[in-house]
Amino acid sequence: MRSKVSRAVLVIAAALLGSVVPAGSVASALASPAPARPASPVHYSWNNVQVVAGGFVDGLVFSPARRGLAYARTDIGGAYRWDAGARRWVPLLDSTGFNDWNELGVESIAAAPHDAGKVWVATGEYTQPWASPANGEILRSADQGRTWRASALPIQLAANQDGRGMGERLAVDPNDDQILYLASPANGLWRSRDGGATWAPVASFPVTSTPDDIGLSFVTFGAGHLGHSGGHLGAPTATIFVGDATDHHVYESTDAGATFRPIPGEPAGLEPQHGAMAANGILYIDYANEPGPNGMTDGSVWKYNSRTEAMTDITPQRPGADGNPPFGYAGLAVDPSHPGTVMVATNDRWSPVDTIYRSTDGGSSWTDIGANATVDITASPYLAFGGTPKFGWWISAIAIDPFNPRHAIYGTGATVFGTGNLTAADHGRPTAWSSAAAKGIEETAAQDLLAPAAGPCQLVSAVGDLGGFCHATLTASPASGMIAPILSTGTSLAEAGGAPLDIAMVGWNGGDFSADGGATWSAMTLPPGVPFGAGAVALSADGSSLVWTPENQSFAPEPATPVRSTDRGATWSAVSGLPAGVMAVADPVRPAVFYAFDPASGTLYASGDGGASFTARATGLPTGTGAEQTGSLPQLHAVPGRGGDLWLTGGDGLLYHSADGGKTFAPVPSVATVATLGFGKAAPGAAYPAIYLTGIVGAVQGIFRSADGGAHWARINTDASQWGWTGQAITGDPHVFGRVYLATNGRGIQYGDPSARP
Repeated sequence: MRSKVSRAVLVIAAALLGSVVPAGSVASALASPAPARPASPVHYSWNNVQVVAGGFVDGLVFSPARRGLAYARTDIGGAYRWDAGARRWVPLLDSTGFNDWNELGVESIAAAPHDAGKVWVATGEYTQPWASPANGEILRSADQGRTWRASALPIQLAANQDGRGMGERLAVDPNDDQILYLASPANGLWRSRDGGATWAPVASFPVTSTPDDIGLSFVTFGAGHLGHSGGHLGAPTATIFVGDATDHHVYESTDAGATFRPIPGEPAGLEPQHGAMAANGILYIDYANEPGPNGMTDGSVWKYNSRTEAMTDITPQRPGADGNPPFGYAGLAVDPSHPGTVMVATNDRWSPVDTIYRSTDGGSSWTDIGANATVDITASPYLAFGGTPKFGWWISAIAIDPFNPRHAIYGTGATVFGTGNLTAADHGRPTAWSSAAAKGIEETAAQDLLAPAAGPCQLVSAVGDLGGFCHATLTASPASGMIAPILSTGTSLAEAGGAPLDIAMVGWNGGDFSADGGATWSAMTLPPGVPFGAGAVALSADGSSLVWTPENQSFAPEPATPVRSTDRGATWSAVSGLPAGVMAVADPVRPAVFYAFDPASGTLYASGDGGASFTARATGLPTGTGAEQTGSLPQLHAVPGRGGDLWLTGGDGLLYHSADGGKTFAPVPSVATVATLGFGKAAPGAAYPAIYLTGIVGAVQGIFRSADGGAHWARINTDASQWGWTGQAITGDPHVFGRVYLATNGRGIQYGDPSARP
């Protein structure tokens, strides 16, 4: 499964590095509007449209201090706490602001060994200059993540880069929870002596920087710690182990971090991934030849006895030997109550599939858990991926319940599986795993949303890695799974305004067309000379004409020439008059009319022949990407049911409106900046559809609704519900006034309804 980085986010990142078209002069008719008046709030309740997980859960941590307490981390979707009573995960970082999206990537989690309230989270997605905020943070909580105190780090972290399945990189001293260590991906080992409030590099550690941004992979402490109720009550733990993936070493300190040395006997050329300390003082380590989660072709599993300095190879299956496929090792766990019980996962073993091995004798013998397991995906049917459910892939996280050795969970590239009969494997019986263990986690990166005017789908979505979904109900993952034919990532949706049962979706590697409102779909062909697809699609009001602006490659989008089809995507012809990469939208009433905006030249184009050709209709509109102001890309939107009614999020970050098919545009003075907007059912007694937007109104960043055509706005989210960057897509419901759907980049699809109470 690919890493879920929004296409728009990457384009924005490039823009912020300077690769944008300089903003030109704005026509006098488009003078900057006066500051917007403050928006009054309207109380909303927000929930996730249920997919159930849908992303890489790369870390799972049980609290050793309280039964039923656990934490999960994701690469771009924040952190979660397990609610044992509700049997679901609770998101902990939804207060992350629009401009602080980098904090939704969680590098590592540490739970205090003796205080069930204390938990620490290391956040930061990228070691790149365009990350926002630029550096990582340590969040610390005394109430299980209900509230946080933040400490800014002077270094960057890498929660969504190669090596993100390693760990845990953050660890708290079991003898003194004022002492924590952070193994960084680029800047050596760091330590806090005041409970995570302040941090400094460990000068004694031999590695101070790693240019590959993989760096240190884990920190763990030696066994034999004191038993106490928490706090600063014991001497610091003497024995500390730190994995260094870049230099292929595990370092040991036996003097509480005063000195470090590499442990003897390590396998050559392999990177330590995880280190798990058993209660009897044996350190288990798994290795791979690449940082992962992709690209592993070799690996091994070892145990180290620090008393005898003996390293023992206990690899369950040798990659590439005896007919085995190439792969590495990733997830690793020991049973806290049974020191000889260890579990380890293969990674990138694409044939037949990844598995987990379990040993109850310290690695002398192993049982293949996956070979004799049942997998229940009732909670998330899409995990069949159009075929038979897999035991998992990218299994970087395994955790055994310290209070119940029969209970274990593991994370994959798409979900969390859990079991309550783990020890059955020790008696030759199958174990039963269920994706219900992922309930509450919603980590899809939504690319586009469509609330159809008719048909069986309440919401159609285009999402990263999973193609797209038709949700007949918002409260359950679709029983039919993903839209099929399955696209690896969906990027754009379009509905025929006058024939609403016609829907088109495009994405990586192709496109799909539905003539029955999303009930069934047929594959569209890729345009000639376009190997990748993706981009944006528009569908004429009567469904007779498609205009697709594709891309030629992923992650570094290369614009392609727009193309047109009149046979639902079977054949394509080049569109004339539009520059490469310019995206079209259809007039929702007039089938022959399309529009397109070019942010490079500030030109509004129009077509009167079903998208076959375009000519310039208006010039002098704001140029540029808009990224500097909004963190998003310029977008042109047509109002459902209203011919020629257009709204433009400009290259200057402002909002513009045209009522004459794009001949003229006027600024909307009530909005300071806008990232994306959409439309829904009009308010009772109102003639104009409700408008929803992500942006800034009255100096406040938020989600807003207007019931009077943009004259006044009400904020409909709160500071506790922000979900990071939300500039990709938003749309209202055509049947229910006030209902709004919001795409997030890692916290799934949110939907909001007006609420009588805050």
